[in-house]
Parts: sequence; structure tokens; C-alpha cells
Amino acid sequence: MQKGAMKRMGYLVALLAALMLVTLGCASGAGSPKELQGHWVDVNGRTTLDISGNQFTITCGGWSETCRFRVKTEGDMTYLVNPNKDLHDFGMMTEIRVRDDGSLEASEMLFDGDPHRYRFVREDMLAKELEIRDLSKDAPKTIQSKEIKEFSLVFNNNGGSYGLPLEWQSGYYSWEIERRDGKYRMSFRIMGDSYVAMDFNEEVSEEYVAGLAELLEEQGIIEYNGYYKKNNVHRRGYFLYVTYASKERLSIQAEGDAANTCVFDLVPLLEYAAKQPLPDRR
Repeated sequence: MQKGAMKRMGYLVALLAALMLVTLGCASGAGSPKELQGHWVDVNGRTTLDISGNQFTITCGGWSETCRFRVKTEGDMTYLVNPNKDLHDFGMMTEIRVRDDGSLEASEMLFDGDPHRYRFVREDMLAKELEIRDLSKDAPKTIQSKEIKEFSLVFNNNGGSYGLPLEWQSGYYSWEIERRDGKYRMSFRIMGDSYVAMDFNEEVSEEYVAGLAELLEEQGIIEYNGYYKKNNVHRRGYFLYVTYASKERLSIQAEGDAANTCVFDLVPLLEYAAKQPLPDRR
């Protein structure tokens, strides 16, 4: 090989090596301690996180604690974990995951209730996180069919949420109806923090399900078909989903702060559910 060609080949190898180093540097920089330095606020509460060097201080009110961390990468996932390789958490807080959107997420170590979900963002991003977004699609849309094939309603009741009478106990509600082999089966469950408050699971008649379809129409619930609003606050919302024999669908959903109020009246629906011999709900 001529000297000129060898020289050009050397330049090419050097250039490729430089590009590889740049690429590797970019990949390894994601979620590095240097990028994570600074002040973070919890979207779901008053907790703050201040990262400096390879340690962070978590503060809530008058309480604070400083922990050391190391960065751990598994596949395309990056975490802040305890330097002690036998421990991945930080006391009452799990390892902290670095999300693709730039947020940091962790969960409270709680086994007998609904744990707090931490979502830390830069303070200047907080307003955007709290902003309620309208993700409604094809709303409103009429439903021509009167024959329900599947019905699902889930929501969280916290001592009279959505105007529910106190006879309906607090908990996470799941009401499901499904038609299989020409028969309808209905389940109605209420889950407490660490227990089942109600568990009904029996067949129901076609007339009962037809009456539910009429109620959805009479209450004007179908007019909200396609409704979907949310923000990034972690709070259980509500979800109503119905499929009809015609393959038409009814979908209404709200999450986060958007679920503080319900766009339809839940009380008539639960009164209708109670026409079945549900267990004592107090």
C-alpha cells in the first residue's frame, strides 16, 4: 500500500475511533450524576430532592435525610441505587428510576396501604406537570346499539367522593359485566388498602343488563363518549368502558387532578348495581 493511502487510512481509523468515543460518551452520560445535580420537587407532594455529587438530600417539611447513591444501568433503564450492592433502596424509599421524560420516580416502601409515588421534576417543569391536558378523542359520539357485551366501571371512593352516600364505604371500586356463551356474569368488588371489603360474583339476567344500557342513555352518559383528561399527578381516577354487540364502544376516563370531579353522576349507577343482592356495603 502506498504511503498516501496508508496515511488516509490512518485518518479514517482515527475519525471512526473518535466518533465511537463521542457516541459512547453520549450514551454513558444519560442519567449520570453530573446531569442529575440540582433541586427537584415532587409532583405528588411537598417532598424535595437535592442532588450534589454522589449523594442526595430528601426533605419533607421539617424532616430531611441525606443518602449516598450510585448509578446503575440495566438495558435502557437507569436507576439511582444504594452504594451497598446488597441494598437497592433508601430506607422507606425504593431505588429511583430515571425516566425517559427526564423525571425521577420512586415509591414509598409500604405494604399495608397505598404507597406514595414520588415523581421528581425540575422546579421550572412543575407547572407543566400540573396542567390538565385534554386527550379526548372523537367526542362526543353517539351509540346506536342497545345491547351491552361488556361493561366496566372503576373508581376510587374516599369517604363520599363524587357525592356518594356514606353507606358506600371507602375503597377502590371495580364493577364488571361480561357476556359469555349467551350468559351475563357480574362482579362487584371494593378493595380497601390491604383487604377486600366486598366481593360479589354471580350471573345476572339479560333484563338487568338491558336496564343498565337504558340508564346509561337516560343519564346522558353516552354524550361524554371519548372524554379523557389528565395531568401527571398520581391519583386514582375513574374509567367507564362499555362494548356493545354492534362493536361500538363507550369510553370515559379521567386521571390525576382531572378526576377530582366526575363528568357523569355515579350515584344512579351504584343504585342500579345495588338492585342485585350485594353484600352489606357499610
